Amino acid sequence: MKVIIAGGGTGGHLFPAVAVGEAMMRERPDTEVLFVGTTAGLEARWMPRSGLRYELFQVHGLRGHRLAERLRAIGEFVAALKRARGLLDSFGAGLVVGAGGYASAPMAMAAIVSRTPLVLMEENTRPGLSNRMLWRFAKKVCVGFDEAVPFFNSPKVVVSGNPMRFNFESSPLQVHDPLQILVLGGSTGAHRLNEGVINALRNWRETVIKVTLVHQTGEADVGLVRGGYAALGCQAQVVPFIDDMAAALARADLVVARSGAMTVSEVALAGRPAVFVPYPFHRDRQQELNARVLERRGAAMIVADDERLGENLAAALRELSADPARLVRMGAQARAAAKPGAARTVARLCFELCSTERAAA
Repeated sequence: MKVIIAGGGTGGHLFPAVAVGEAMMRERPDTEVLFVGTTAGLEARWMPRSGLRYELFQVHGLRGHRLAERLRAIGEFVAALKRARGLLDSFGAGLVVGAGGYASAPMAMAAIVSRTPLVLMEENTRPGLSNRMLWRFAKKVCVGFDEAVPFFNSPKVVVSGNPMRFNFESSPLQVHDPLQILVLGGSTGAHRLNEGVINALRNWRETVIKVTLVHQTGEADVGLVRGGYAALGCQAQVVPFIDDMAAALARADLVVARSGAMTVSEVALAGRPAVFVPYPFHRDRQQELNARVLERRGAAMIVADDERLGENLAAALRELSADPARLVRMGAQARAAAKPGAARTVARLCFELCSTERAAA
């Protein structure tokens, strides 16, 4: 069986795609998987080190750009669609999986045109543009959260959870002394969050010696954040990117993070309490809605990314650090919301779909 899995741009689309592909190859070692992404995404740096088979298209998103950039993006998309159709023929794929984001759209459309079975994955609570446009042509739509189901309102939808490359043994959180905080801005970092955390600790100065931190900053802000912690005399490990997220989450007592779909799902699977700072400029409030999934269950707090971020984040950290029992309860509520085994669920659904398609042929 040959499968093309397309998706990327950020870790929120790349790593679910990789998780499903790896699960398929574990379940059936004769499966051949080709990953497709974009030259502008994280996969351009990550894939060459992975040992996985991949192709990269030159394509950018359409939203939020000037007219000249949008016209260029349309031209890139047309070229990528032509290349995607050729790749389908040359690779001989019997199934295409779209993991979301603009990186997946040309491959998904090529599958539709060529009548190759298509499975879509939607990681967020509110579907992105590509999946809103294409889901009616897919055989199945796998969603990460129950909250995404009404946007499709179709028997095609399967609540699989978000596929991850790791799993956790379920065990209650045991809060450390000093408190261990993990800061995540997403796979490429988040400048405003990085600055907000430093400002929060400056506001929280009298108790900063009672915490240790691991902070994923993204490449651009490593020096800035290291300097900020040094000036505060705070114990912190500052890194541009965390390869072993499972280990980082396992060591954490509290997570401070953006609320991309995968971060929310990882926090839930790890059973860790969180303070989420949603990215404030999404037109559809996507990250805020993701964070609400755990906030409604009492597993997370939400702090707005505004001019008072440092002050409000300090207040949240002060409140939570003073109540270890609450952190334990929040962690338990997070774990109760998790959907483990999602990668295997999606992989098996793909195998079943291909068997059904062959039987009907």
